[in-house]
Amino acid sequence: MLNWFQLGLLAVSTPFTVLWLFFAAFKGKKYIRYSQSTFAKEFQMSDLFCVGFSVMELLHFDTTSKRARAKIKEIAEIRGKKYAEYYYYILQGAKITYAYTILVVMLLLAVLADSVEALLLGIILCVLAVAYLELSLRDKLTERRQEILMDLPQVLSKLTLLVNSGMVLREAWRKTEITGSRVLYQEMTNTSLEIENGVLETDAYKDFGERCNVKEARKFASMIVQNLQKGNEELSFFLRDMADEMWETKKNEVKQKGEKANSKLLLPVLLIFIGILMLVLVPALSGM
Repeated sequence: MLNWFQLGLLAVSTPFTVLWLFFAAFKGKKYIRYSQSTFAKEFQMSDLFCVGFSVMELLHFDTTSKRARAKIKEIAEIRGKKYAEYYYYILQGAKITYAYTILVVMLLLAVLADSVEALLLGIILCVLAVAYLELSLRDKLTERRQEILMDLPQVLSKLTLLVNSGMVLREAWRKTEITGSRVLYQEMTNTSLEIENGVLETDAYKDFGERCNVKEARKFASMIVQNLQKGNEELSFFLRDMADEMWETKKNEVKQKGEKANSKLLLPVLLIFIGILMLVLVPALSGM
């Protein structure tokens, strides 16, 4: 016989479960262009994202809030401005789908097992699922920015060499962008395409700095714009000075990464040492 705790959970879980089943069974076709998109396929169980999208529609989910715009701006760095809002919508659908599905399953398990622990575990898993997606996005963003920062010294050195040889900046830019395929070189290629499509050269370089969204890249873009406005007379000097500065920054960054890697190795080494110590001491002590 069910106790009051189980009856209370059953009263709460039943409407949630029925609503989840309704969304999963009847809303799939409505949101198929989202759940079957390339972005959605990056996630697990994307076919169930109609659940999350339905909840978002029910709650009148707003993509124009301050928090949403800030998140979309971050996503734009990874996915580009054109698809940033679209990806944000799918990401939110994924979060809600995972959290809602876990909650429903754990509520039902808590009823069957008559367990408060199962209910608490469900809540914790919901929070962890959402946090995981947030951290995954943050890691991609950090990785992109680190990659740009690591490649910038080499790009500056190449540009300095070409400009000093008498090549105009636009031509030097094009020669440099084809020497690599990583994020920074791709952004340089995008800048060249903007200029070819009629965007003012100064505006294109400003956009480059904004897309990279790294302090050093914005400084680099700002320096180019200022020198273009002045007539390119001191561009080679500024490029050389900034290249030297960025190489020093890269050296410090690599050094810090090495120190972090060493500190991360301390724990495994300590655990191995303790294990070996136990293997030696336990037989010795047991033989006494």
